[in-house]
Amino acid sequence: MFDDDLQLSLILPVRNGAEWIEENLREVVRCLEANFDSFEVIAVCDGEEERGWRAARRVADGDHRVHVYHYPQCQGKGFALSFGVAQATGRLVGWLDSDLDIDPEAIVRAARCFDAGSEIDAAVGSKRHPDSQVEYHPVRRLYSLGYQMLVRVLFVLNVRDTQVGAKVFRRGMLDIVTPLLLAKRYAFDLEVLAVGAQFGFDRVVEVPVRFSHGFGSSSIDMRSVWSMMLDTLAIGYRIHIRHWYTRRFAALERARAAIREQVAV
Repeated sequence: MFDDDLQLSLILPVRNGAEWIEENLREVVRCLEANFDSFEVIAVCDGEEERGWRAARRVADGDHRVHVYHYPQCQGKGFALSFGVAQATGRLVGWLDSDLDIDPEAIVRAARCFDAGSEIDAAVGSKRHPDSQVEYHPVRRLYSLGYQMLVRVLFVLNVRDTQVGAKVFRRGMLDIVTPLLLAKRYAFDLEVLAVGAQFGFDRVVEVPVRFSHGFGSSSIDMRSVWSMMLDTLAIGYRIHIRHWYTRRFAALERARAAIREQVAV
């Protein structure tokens, strides 16, 4: 159940993290407890091997603010985030890449945007914010720029960078948007923002990040790139051609109304 007193629920999707997840969880907790009176950290181990989720459990066993969930089969980052949203109880809900290539301070900056007197729906980390400090391979930078150009063609979003894994949302937005989403992997962040904009949740601000991705080479997993492109085009198709998300929302509302009528009787 939603907890009015809990300021922030932060979800960390975990994959192949046995070597670093315990240390990273502790770092995230240190950062949050220095800035928030109340928070929870939700680690979702997406098909993680036993050694990985047991490492995460060592943190949770000593800290009631940390919750660890695990399921045996890898379902993708988007699935893990949706799962985490369903467990979250804070008035703000965010997520952060658990490998901490993005400094956790980005979450602090994002959450503070909601207390600055402005009415917003989301605050997202952006590599293109003028105050961001970004270190990653030029080839990756080129791919990222090309992808964001595609996003600008397909969607009306007031966001220059949709894919940074550091975001905070108002709970009400995610309660409406998350049940409608289909992307299970890396297009999930885009789908949240694009579908949210369709329902009027378009008040989004960008915050700077410190981003460092240590690549041994410029090699790119082309299968992942291709999958990302297909998922992005599919989201555009569902929004602009099929109007799938609005139809799905209407269907869910009809089902809820039917249940309410049965209870009333």
